[in-house]
Amino acid sequence: MDKIILENKPKLIKCLSSDSELLLQHVQAKKLITMSQYNELMDMKPKERVIIKLLDIILSKGENVCRKFLDLLKEDDVNEISPELRDWIKTVDTEYQKTEEDCKRRESGDRPIQETANMASHSCIKVKCNISSSDGSSIFSPVITGRSLCPIEFNTTAPSGRSDVQANYQKPDRDSQQRPIQDCPMFLKKNFSLLVQKVRNINPIIDDLVLHDESVANVRAKSTDQEKMRTLLGYVNCESIAKDLVTALYKHEKPLMNELQNNY
Repeated sequence: MDKIILENKPKLIKCLSSDSELLLQHVQAKKLITMSQYNELMDMKPKERVIIKLLDIILSKGENVCRKFLDLLKEDDVNEISPELRDWIKTVDTEYQKTEEDCKRRESGDRPIQETANMASHSCIKVKCNISSSDGSSIFSPVITGRSLCPIEFNTTAPSGRSDVQANYQKPDRDSQQRPIQDCPMFLKKNFSLLVQKVRNINPIIDDLVLHDESVANVRAKSTDQEKMRTLLGYVNCESIAKDLVTALYKHEKPLMNELQNNY
């Protein structure tokens, strides 16, 4: 979505400059910009500069906000400010762009997250190991994680004249395996109290999320980790934010998340 806005930026500046104040009211109502950004834009002149700055802000907020902005332009009471805008925005299919990206990832071997999760939950690997040892050594199998395992077959070769060589199979550690969470909002809701009590790496988690500047400021302003986490969880109001938060928690609080998931 950001690519669409960037490539059509001159067109958007021309079309939207005819009534920048009305557009800003709609953008603020959708919470695509913060109050401070809104006030800054309202004070700017001329109108072209307002739209240029607005588009730069939208682009800086990432793919989700760009998609919401384009969806906003599809609304009749917004695109009525310019016939050219109305005709152009009808040709922009945000859902199609999303599907096209998934197809490209699939063709390149980089599958969508949900598809990868489903594959991981059903795949099974058969492992065959041919291992030789030197005199006086022990054999340890490699640790295999991230998949369910079929029976493992070991072929061990002992040094000449030795028959006491043993193959020691080292089982995968449950904590090293990350099973997909199917319902992220429900997972966060059920573990609300434990997350508030135990999460400590709040700042890097916030850095990985796409939140409004005001929301980020409100979280960082809290004096304790517990208050910060409680406030952050309060901003989880949709599936996408919940998934992003779970991903960030696995990245920065992996032992805790493994513990919670094993008990989930």
